[in-house]
Amino acid sequence: MPGLNLSPARVRTVSTTVVAIIVTIAVGVWVTTTPMLGIGKDNRQTVDDHSDHADHEGDAHQGHDHGHEGHSDAQSIELSKQARANLRLRTSPIEVKPYTQYIEVPGVVTQWPGRTHIAVTSPLTGVLNSILVSRGELVQSGAPLFTLRLTHQDLVNTQETFLTKLGELDVEQREIDRLSSIATSGAIAGKTLLARQYERDKLMAGVRAARQAMLLHGLTENQIKEIERTRVLIREITVYAPLIHEDDSLHHESLGDANDRLSESSPHRYASLLQPPAVTEDHRHVDAEFLVTELLARRGESVAAGDELAQLSDFSKVLIEGQAFQRDGKALRDAADHGANVQAVIESSGEGPELIDGLKVIYIGTEVDRRSRALPFYVSLTNKVERTEQHGEKRYISWRYKPGQRLTVRLPVSQIDDAIVVPKDAVAEEGAERYLFVENGDHFDRVPVSVLARDSLHVAVANDGQVWPGQTIVVGGAHQLQMAMKNRSGGAIDPHAGHNH
Repeated sequence: MPGLNLSPARVRTVSTTVVAIIVTIAVGVWVTTTPMLGIGKDNRQTVDDHSDHADHEGDAHQGHDHGHEGHSDAQSIELSKQARANLRLRTSPIEVKPYTQYIEVPGVVTQWPGRTHIAVTSPLTGVLNSILVSRGELVQSGAPLFTLRLTHQDLVNTQETFLTKLGELDVEQREIDRLSSIATSGAIAGKTLLARQYERDKLMAGVRAARQAMLLHGLTENQIKEIERTRVLIREITVYAPLIHEDDSLHHESLGDANDRLSESSPHRYASLLQPPAVTEDHRHVDAEFLVTELLARRGESVAAGDELAQLSDFSKVLIEGQAFQRDGKALRDAADHGANVQAVIESSGEGPELIDGLKVIYIGTEVDRRSRALPFYVSLTNKVERTEQHGEKRYISWRYKPGQRLTVRLPVSQIDDAIVVPKDAVAEEGAERYLFVENGDHFDRVPVSVLARDSLHVAVANDGQVWPGQTIVVGGAHQLQMAMKNRSGGAIDPHAGHNH
């Protein structure tokens, strides 16, 4: 270099120093990089340990399909069998079908006026000797309910008149038979026999009137025939459960055919009084069962004719009284006019809501309630027995739907033809996002979806390819899965997790 005067010895000293520095640097680099390259016995063991750990992790995840399209650890949760049981998860395949949108109004189960309850009254004045049924018991039509010792003076007089007319009729008939046997000989005039026949007809008219009076008092055809046979007054009567005609009217024994038989111009008219009534179409009745809901008398109690002894109820058909508001008027009228299927939902503790489908609107009320401003309407409901208990010959039942029971009535308003319909518990919410959890092996992927409509039971999800038919989703417990994902992350889930912006 210019201006630098070095001797040969000095140059050799400088060169030696430079070489020593270079060697030192090289040795340091070699010592530093050797562990990373895995050189040496100890370092080879370290590399082998890392390899074994990687293999172990691979075995632990063997069979897990975490590499499917769209999978993201942030949007997936893995559950054991025990965790599934703890969360009470329920799964079901996705289905695409029409979704009917409903409006929901409050309702209550009520009796069917004029049909549900039947009053059993005392046909005569008397003393109640025995009560043959108990409250809550199920009885058949025609079953005995009470026995009544008669103290009704009018019935006693009617029976007395009946017996008197029968006795006079016997005498008159014998006289007619005698005159008929000698009339052919010309010993008596024909007008004498005719007069006797007219007198017999008047007696038969009295017998017929007394017979009808006893029927109206509550005696049966069989009891009247027994009076005819024995000529003994009835002192005690049995009150029976009514017979029901096909038109739901009550059968009454006064509809017998004795009147018709008495009016026939036949020589055997008198004998027909002792024959059982013929079965006609007017007497056809249906087998019915009644629940004894009220007992209004006690043994030994004196009752007058017309006093109510019991109330029998038939809850096989009841009504739902719904309360529609002004905004629901059009949907209510459309459902009634077109005979649309109406639904009812009853909340059951521990069993989830019970859905009743296929109901029809029977009629719409004519007045709006002044306080609630609601218009009542009525839907028919077929009841069912939920419990039966037998004690000896007595049977007790409990109906599933009881008057006074609260429920929700659902009126159809519109329909979405192409939608994925899922239970409401299948949809999880996070802010403005809505999610379904799709099952994939031992884990569940959270998939964002668009909700088209929803009600208290179902949700209509857009069929836009986010999920598709055949996939298995969580239909019960989606909210619990959402909470489990939050707990796993230690806080609220990032709404942008897994999103590619």
